[in-house]
Amino acid sequence: MSFVISPQLQHLFDTQPGSWGCRDLASRFLYANQLCAHFTGFLHKEELIGLTDLDLRCPAVACAPLFRAQDREVLQSGERLRILDIHCCADKKWRSFLTTKTPLRDKEKNIVGTIFCCQELNSRELLELGILLNKITHSAKDSALLTSSTSYTIGHPAKGPRLSPRQEEILFLLLRGRSARQIALALGIAARTVEWHQQILKEKFGARSKSELVEKAIELGHLHNLPPGLSKRALSIILRDG
Repeated sequence: MSFVISPQLQHLFDTQPGSWGCRDLASRFLYANQLCAHFTGFLHKEELIGLTDLDLRCPAVACAPLFRAQDREVLQSGERLRILDIHCCADKKWRSFLTTKTPLRDKEKNIVGTIFCCQELNSRELLELGILLNKITHSAKDSALLTSSTSYTIGHPAKGPRLSPRQEEILFLLLRGRSARQIALALGIAARTVEWHQQILKEKFGARSKSELVEKAIELGHLHNLPPGLSKRALSIILRDG
């Protein structure tokens, strides 16, 4: 851990709302604020320095390999990664977070680690969304998934065809067993429009049937991808339908 966190960056981590900190190239904590320590089971933030997610004192430690894989994705791509996390913290309370991971760079702009920020989402609907999504089980061929049953990447999967925002939303609901009528109701569009988009999705994924579309989409990582444009109204309808 040769990289030294400047007092200015430490002050930023300590004064911004949310759970903040940074890790080195090996995913060891370089710094973390007190809220991060509280959520992960430590009395003092200094206790986290030099540790990894494998050392967390909370149930979320089970997702440590996942967290580290996400760190590697940021290190390799040099891009920001946004994730919806729903975890049981050290106080045994379930919480939902919007987590943002970005590259940590030195003065020469070299990537030397990752910065993380976890903003708690105090929305009951989002916590229920996570419970709903956990009902989905699958066996994907790609073992290097960056998500688990309680962690969702927000944005576009790195693999597979490029989809429009509407196609992402329809695929999200389709993967959860929603009919064209239910999807139409959730998104406020006509059922025929949903069916048209489903046909386009089958063409983009090279699928001959709806079941084959679902299978290919899951293999490419769309199961745990949360479309950024999915409205709050749509989420509430999803929960009622569940």
